[in-house]
Order: sequence, then C-alpha cells, then structure tokens
Amino acid sequence: MKTELSKNGFIHLTNQSQEQLQSVINSLGDVIMTTDVVVKTESKGMVTTALGLDYHTDHHKAKYILWYCYKQTDKGGESIIIDAEKVYSKLSLEFQEELKKINLFEHKVFPDDQEYYPLVALDEKGKKKFYYSFWLVKDEDRSNVALREFQKIIKETDATEIKLQEGDILIVDNHRVFHGRKAIEGSKNRFLKRYWIVESNKNL
Repeated sequence: MKTELSKNGFIHLTNQSQEQLQSVINSLGDVIMTTDVVVKTESKGMVTTALGLDYHTDHHKAKYILWYCYKQTDKGGESIIIDAEKVYSKLSLEFQEELKKINLFEHKVFPDDQEYYPLVALDEKGKKKFYYSFWLVKDEDRSNVALREFQKIIKETDATEIKLQEGDILIVDNHRVFHGRKAIEGSKNRFLKRYWIVESNKNL
C-alpha cells in the first residue's frame, strides 16, 4: 500500500468492511483526528457545506488522509485529485524557488500550531511536501507572479475524479496530492468519515 501511494499519490479501495478499514488504517500509521463529513444546512464550515471545494491540502501534520464512505449522495459529491508534484515540475526553476519563499496561514487545529507554514517544504527524508489552500494565502502574496502561475497550472490540470460508494476507501498522500470536491447535490445524504493519519515509528 505504501508503494502504491508513493507511486500514484492516492489509492481507491472498493467494498471494504469495518475490519478491513481498521487494518488499512493500522498499516498506514496513527490517527490524529477523525471528522464526520456530512452536509449540515446553513453550515459555514467547509467540510460540512454542500458547496464544491477547490484544490487544497489538509493540515500538514497529516501525512495521509483517508475517507471511508458510509453513504453517497445521488448527484455530485465527486472527489477530485491532482498531483501537486507534477504541477510544481511544470514551473520554471525561478518560479519553483520563489514558491519556497511563500508561507501560508497555518490551518490552526492543534495547540502547537504556528502562525504560518511554508507552501513548499522538505520532509525528514528530503522529499518535497506541499501545503496549500487558496484561502490561506496571505494578501501580500496573492499577486505573486510565481504563485499565480502555479494556480493557473492547477486549473489547467486534468483531475482524477472518484465518486465514492458505500464501503469505499480513498487515501491520499496529503503532502503530495491536492484534493477537492464537486458540489453535493441531489439527496445530499452523503456521509464520509475522514481520518488524518501520521506515520508511526512502527511503520517506518
């Protein structure tokens, strides 16, 4: 599973039981947060709105994001995925270096979260990891030419679309893959459970 994630940045598993779900989670690492992804009327939170979500990463502490589908709406709600590494590789070397200087507002969840976190950083193995959400870009960086080109390439990139069905699991490498969602329409009785997972020492 780690090999497949390293190769493609995501995995889609179908028809998985609760026991299989737990086995998959255990093979990836330790859960640091679990969230019910459901539509709540009048919700202002992005996770619980029915609106589509543009490409982003979740909290940088989560190496992997896993969603387990309990129920899917009859219209819309597709997950969309693009490889941030491939987007970044299309930039000039000058723009790549410029992006390394950009810090985004921290997605504050945990007590030790800081004010900012870099868009492009290196993990403990020296591999690039990305942290991006357009709504977390600082005002002074919104007109940055390198960032605007990065965002342009994101919009031009063909996405992988996956509509999860009951019992499906979707896992993405949160440091490499940008994910989003199409608007949730129809019955809107969509219910996913989202897990933020860190690699544990036993799995390294």
